[in-house]
Amino acid sequence: HEHALQLQVGNKQVMEDQYARLLFNTHTIRIVPRDAPIAASGFVLWEFDKMRPLVFSETNLANVFVEDPGAIARTRLFFDRLDEVALSAEQSRSKLAEYISPPREDFDDSGPHLAY
Repeated sequence: HEHALQLQVGNKQVMEDQYARLLFNTHTIRIVPRDAPIAASGFVLWEFDKMRPLVFSETNLANVFVEDPGAIARTRLFFDRLDEVALSAEQSRSKLAEYISPPREDFDDSGPHLAY
């Protein structure tokens, strides 16, 4: 989620290093825009060839593993919704590049300026 990109951890250099790592060291990244109407939730859906699917959720108080078919179905619907609202891989990379090197006002042209 874009909110995670906006959370300041360390100084500016640490943040830029983390953004660069996401941009250049991940196969695919898709960002959910900050204005997307979706509730944040932290869980993982594991699907296996020879076993039933499993949802894992972690909170401050408990780690929960769920095999309930209704919970699995709701989790799949949630991931389908994320797929609908998330930026494409190309759009996400462009958005991440803006975080690494935001446009500077002293340039005549607009848009991010990223040195490779």
